Amino acid sequence: MSTTAMPQGAAYQRTNTVDSAPSTVYNSPNDSPTASASSTSLSSMGSVEEFQQLKSKPLVDTYGNEFVLPDYTIKDIRDAIPKHCFERSGLRGLGYVARDFASLATTFFLFHKFCTPEYIPSYSLRVAGWALYTVLQGMFGTGVWILAHECGHQAFSPSKTLNDTVGWVLHSFLLVPYFSWKISHSKHHKATGNM
Repeated sequence: MSTTAMPQGAAYQRTNTVDSAPSTVYNSPNDSPTASASSTSLSSMGSVEEFQQLKSKPLVDTYGNEFVLPDYTIKDIRDAIPKHCFERSGLRGLGYVARDFASLATTFFLFHKFCTPEYIPSYSLRVAGWALYTVLQGMFGTGVWILAHECGHQAFSPSKTLNDTVGWVLHSFLLVPYFSWKISHSKHHKATGNM
């Protein structure tokens, strides 16, 4: 009886190619005496000396002009933003939620009512219409996600209760668990520049 199964261990053996070093061809990574550099490893990204040499070269924009990094501070940028942009409003936030759900519902109704063979006989035009529908619903759904995300950051309104309630409802609509996401996302920001 013949079989199409591979011999045991054959799938785990590395094939020696032009780019690979002969010393790294072993049955298991544990058998390899030294780690090999690959195009995706940190060791292939260059040395500190190469990086320091790059810093001494002038930066050039896409038109060939010398680019000088601006010396703005975070405080300068925050001071340039009008104060009213930092004010949280639960009423305004709920208005955005209503707007996004109205957009989702309206788009759904219009396309399911009018993007049919009775109104658009051409199959290719209906396909193009449904592709447009997908893009529009994706944009409005992204708006819902952004509002839910802001609830997790307590930026939706000044009320923690309103933030968590709206965040839970919106995340449930998006099939994402709110409170576990809020905890893990908070840890994510604490570990990545604290934005």
